[in-house]
Amino acid sequence: MKKFLLLASMLSICLSIAACSDGGGKSDQPSTQAPVSPTAIMSEDVRLNAEVTRTDNGRLLVSGKTNLPDKTSLLVTLSNEAVGYTAQDKATVIDGRFSAGPFSQQSRGLEAGQYTAEIVMPIPRVQPTEVQSVIGDVGQHLTGELVQDSSVGEKVVKHSVSYTLGSEGSIQQAQSDHASLVSEVREEIEHLLMAGLGMEQYRNTDDLSALKVCGEKMRVNQERAKKVRERADTLPISQISLKVASVDVHPCVSCSGTALEACERVKEALDGEL
Repeated sequence: MKKFLLLASMLSICLSIAACSDGGGKSDQPSTQAPVSPTAIMSEDVRLNAEVTRTDNGRLLVSGKTNLPDKTSLLVTLSNEAVGYTAQDKATVIDGRFSAGPFSQQSRGLEAGQYTAEIVMPIPRVQPTEVQSVIGDVGQHLTGELVQDSSVGEKVVKHSVSYTLGSEGSIQQAQSDHASLVSEVREEIEHLLMAGLGMEQYRNTDDLSALKVCGEKMRVNQERAKKVRERADTLPISQISLKVASVDVHPCVSCSGTALEACERVKEALDGEL
């Protein structure tokens, strides 16, 4: 009888333990894990402040703050219309800040002048997915005076600031120097073009004396062409016609059978028919 009671007691304890255990099965209680909240959309007007600063070696930096989302891609353009200078750099918003540059001229410090820095947020379709989720896939969540409609129907952000580099006197001198350089380069290329056209009578001939004259003229004129190209290389991209002409004027003053074709390209570049 005692043995029977002992077995019954042990069985009761085992059943109690089993009842307290989930046995590895699934609980009938609902999950308490919080749902993942969606990314917040842009709910305030776009703010973007920028400033231009000069480095010790005469280059310019463009930096600023914005409430556009992190990873937003920006395009920064620095220009000086008076001397035809234009340069661009990309920037990315990190912790609400961005920076572009330093901007230079042929790896040198910039000339004195009035510069304008334009900061643009390109259309949303070129922005990262996480940025689009905040501003909208076509920028529909962007608001404020900095927001504009693009030609493709999407919203963009634009802001510009001005910066004066140098004194008024140095700015006037820089503009005068630039105008003189452009004029001198063009005049020299025009002279070389005429020389190249005049050399046609000494090309494509079996007359050794004529070929000798052509060789002598080519030696002198190609040295001039080399120098004018070096000067043209210092011009800003706005003077692309002169830059192209300075390249083609070298074969124009050669004794090659294709020299005349090169001279025609020089003429077209000078006439602005690129």
